Amino acid sequence: MLEVLVESIEICHVLPCLADPAKIRFHAEASDDMAAVLPYLNSCLPGAIYNHALPALTFSKDQRIICLHNRLITGARLDDVEDARAVLDWLVELINDTWARRGEIQPSYERRERLTPLTVYKLLPRTNCRRCGLATCLAFAAEVAAERRSPVQCAPLLDAEHAQERRLLLSLLADAGYEVPAAFLPSDDQGA
Repeated sequence: MLEVLVESIEICHVLPCLADPAKIRFHAEASDDMAAVLPYLNSCLPGAIYNHALPALTFSKDQRIICLHNRLITGARLDDVEDARAVLDWLVELINDTWARRGEIQPSYERRERLTPLTVYKLLPRTNCRRCGLATCLAFAAEVAAERRSPVQCAPLLDAEHAQERRLLLSLLADAGYEVPAAFLPSDDQGA
């Protein structure tokens, strides 16, 4: 039988989303303290940002932003209350499954920092060519920093003349825990 850490999560408040007025955000409360499972979730959720001192774990699920604390859960960019409820049901299952498998998982107490859009922007070609589908390189940098775009979607960055910036950017992203396609890891273009 599955060892249960959290019985349920109930929505307390629903508010308009600040990032997207067509979406909602919520505050919810877990039936039980989740602090003990956060380091295990930090190991299992790619791109999660963990702060052991708070404790807090923030991650995205299909463009939705979820933040877990001891008992408080916040979410943003959800379609509606039904979407929020579905995400919270998924979260209860994830928490309890992770807790049940904690003997197989190496907990991670490592704090991952997000790169800022400006850090990413400084390493882009800054041509505003729009080949990525966005109006400016700064807009593209913001999407990369938020993990909604891959840096390899910048065609000029793949040119030989930008090899040094490409290596540095991909190395920074990999070191910060961002997903970098294996074919584009910094070691792949040493001769470029």
